[in-house]
Amino acid sequence: MKNKFKLSLLCVSILALTGCNDDDNTDTSGLEAQIAALETQNAELTSSNTSLVESNDALQADNTGLQAKAVSYISNFSEQCAEAGVKFDYVDPNAPVSAANATPSYMIKAAEEADCMSCHTYEAPVKVPHTDYGATCAQCHDNPHTDETPVDPGNPTDPTFTQPEKPDSLVDGKTGASGSFYYTPASYLNADYLATRLSGSTHNFEWAEGTDEAPGVDSLAAACQLEDREHIKAMFPTDGKSYSLNGFSNQMGAKLISTVNKFTDEETNEIVETANIAIFGYGMKKEGDDYTVSMSIGKNNTCYNAIMNGEARMSYYEYDPMLSVKHERNQGARILGTIDYTKTSLKSYDWVTEVPGLGAGASFTPEQVDWTKVGACSLVFKVDSIIPLG
Repeated sequence: MKNKFKLSLLCVSILALTGCNDDDNTDTSGLEAQIAALETQNAELTSSNTSLVESNDALQADNTGLQAKAVSYISNFSEQCAEAGVKFDYVDPNAPVSAANATPSYMIKAAEEADCMSCHTYEAPVKVPHTDYGATCAQCHDNPHTDETPVDPGNPTDPTFTQPEKPDSLVDGKTGASGSFYYTPASYLNADYLATRLSGSTHNFEWAEGTDEAPGVDSLAAACQLEDREHIKAMFPTDGKSYSLNGFSNQMGAKLISTVNKFTDEETNEIVETANIAIFGYGMKKEGDDYTVSMSIGKNNTCYNAIMNGEARMSYYEYDPMLSVKHERNQGARILGTIDYTKTSLKSYDWVTEVPGLGAGASFTPEQVDWTKVGACSLVFKVDSIIPLG
């Protein structure tokens, strides 16, 4: 009896604690509100992420376009290398040499080279001159590439020779001076200065296709590491071929020489004279108190006329199409010269052997020349005057 009573009390206690209603009266409204808020935030974040992804895609597209545009603006080799991660500044190979502007390496090598034939070659049938005089050209000839401190020749327009008087007619047939002498401010009347221009060169670089002797490189990365890379503006070709960086020099201006052709007209039997103009690479230097112009050429009208007539007119002309002022755009001088028959040498067809009696030091006359034996001419002119362009 007592046990039943205890069990009944236990049941009543449990019932009091748990309640007798089967319905769930738990309040979840707060939790549902939190879930709704989180879902709203998640939707907003998803929307923001979508916008950011779209913005990123747009920025990447813009970056690709800007990169392509930036590459399209690259116009020289140093910029091309900078884009590839190799930075250096362009250095003009013709600018005055300074600590920041070194002489191109090929010019340094030329100055140090004892054998001229390592760079200068001759093709058949022309033979190397004076091979019987010694093993190398340097035994007789000074190296023109030696880097020596230049002597200041002074004012380019300061005349070395007496200038022709300007006639009233503005035409002087004797000297060839004519016109209003407008080009006098642009004329190199100073013989020492003119000599520096005649012997000077402009230095340039180019991309030359690879050869067995100079195979070159086929990638921009390798090209950006080449010696003398700073001296070229032209962009490295991207056609997959190999190229080497080739340095070369050219003369500063055009050198013309004018002589007179003389022949007998077949119909009238009279002597006819016509002008003969040619282009040759002559040079000028001072010997004692005189200036001389010299050139080595094959037998031609210029050689024949100079020897037979004893004189020539030469013109040195520099033209810069980028300048607007006329006398700055056109510069140079005219040289009046007479043949020096003692220093001039006429040679055989091998360009080496002097024709007997017509070599340097022989002091021959035009009447002594048998032109059937002459194949080449080493002409030397004594400069009689240097006059303005005109």
